[in-house]
Amino acid sequence: MFPVLLTLLSGCATQQPTERPTQWNAHEQALRQLDHYQAKGKLGYKGQQRFGANLLWETTASHDHLLLTNFLGSTLLKLDARPSQVTLINNEGKTFQGVNADQLVQQLTGIDLPVTQMRDWLIGLPTAADTFQLNNNGRVSYLAKQINDKLWQLDYNEYDYSTTPALPKRMVLSTTGVSITLVIHSWSIN
Repeated sequence: MFPVLLTLLSGCATQQPTERPTQWNAHEQALRQLDHYQAKGKLGYKGQQRFGANLLWETTASHDHLLLTNFLGSTLLKLDARPSQVTLINNEGKTFQGVNADQLVQQLTGIDLPVTQMRDWLIGLPTAADTFQLNNNGRVSYLAKQINDKLWQLDYNEYDYSTTPALPKRMVLSTTGVSITLVIHSWSIN
């Protein structure tokens, strides 16, 4: 009776998607074709400020949208970046505009974040990185990029294999004095 019960219970267990090795060139091509996607998750920021936030990142062919909210749903930062104009709405509801997303975020919030690179880095594409390394499954495990006077490093700790192509799930972005942990709970790819 007991072995039959174990067999029945094991048949009900859900299986996690397994890691699927791929050739980097094929994976890179699949990532380059993603021009519309949405990532939902959490962000943990440690620097001059320390905070945790809900993260919503949306990318289309023409713009990027970043929304950070606190755990009660109040907006901490809303950023819309287009090639020629960036709009930021802060936690007080004030609107600011500029042409450089990285500088606008830094000047108005004190948060260091390489917004311009995140469009590709978030999906595991090392665009404009000075160096990068692949893991055993043919996906980026690490990248580094000197931006102005800072060396930014991004460690990809886990991938979501339920998406095609597989996309990052856990990442740590860091530079001197700043560590940003990103955990993506869900991806939507169009």
